[in-house]
Amino acid sequence: MKLILMIALLTKIIIVAFITIIKALPRVLRQGFVGGADFSKMVEERFILENRTLDINFPISSLSLNNIDTVEQPKVKYPYRNPQWFNEHRNSDIDLSYVIFHTVFWIYKPIIGILPDSEYGMLGCAFAIHKVSENINVLDNQSLKQWLNQKYDESYYQLEPVDDSRGKRAYLRQKILKIYREHSPKHEAMQLKAFINSSGYPLNNDTSTVTINDNQWVFHQLVQPQSRNRTDMYCLGLDEQHFLVVRFKHHVDRFNKHKKWRNAANQTQQRVMQMVSLTDYIEEEQRVFSATITE
Repeated sequence: MKLILMIALLTKIIIVAFITIIKALPRVLRQGFVGGADFSKMVEERFILENRTLDINFPISSLSLNNIDTVEQPKVKYPYRNPQWFNEHRNSDIDLSYVIFHTVFWIYKPIIGILPDSEYGMLGCAFAIHKVSENINVLDNQSLKQWLNQKYDESYYQLEPVDDSRGKRAYLRQKILKIYREHSPKHEAMQLKAFINSSGYPLNNDTSTVTINDNQWVFHQLVQPQSRNRTDMYCLGLDEQHFLVVRFKHHVDRFNKHKKWRNAANQTQQRVMQMVSLTDYIEEEQRVFSATITE
């Protein structure tokens, strides 16, 4: 009996997968890849960030076999101003402190994948709350810009490297000096530039301000020179010491196939940001709402 049920379930899965592939075939042939975001199937998320409500609508992966139109997830509260809660949930990167509370990924694959792990690349999106320890007000976008640039400079251009993850350019220069100590300064500079590019450390890009849904976001981009990987960060102050970050990571697995999915990933990023809404938390909702994250 169990065997019959398993066979019936497997048959159903195969039929659903076959129908999904047939329906998507014209679009797949036109775009040149399978996967990516499917905006006909959306997931609605709501997060309570102290006195603010963050609403997110994002598409599921078109590789998903779930036959859904729209899914609304339960609301979750994040008391990020509580030091104990923040310390229990935070991630640390050098002297950066942040809590990642939501992630989603879209994978781009060839239409016919002959070899395993043949993905073209991936677009990842993460939502996080960052905390600053310095005496600055991140509600002021100019101060937030300066802080982001300062942290970038400390990480990549600090003159005296702390280790291989802070002062990376100086760290690489020390390695180059050991290898090419008998060469000319010009040759050393050429090797340093090539080493930095091949090692994938980002070039310095200044921050800017972009307006999305009446909110002024600080935009910070890190581009890895040779691999075409890049990280786009949209930052918005929540209070004087905390700011929201929406981070998109474009990870390129196959350099020669990047053009096939690059525009689709950029459009997904723009459309997702257009569907991010941060509003005041209404008092009536505060009285009704009781779910609080515990772990």
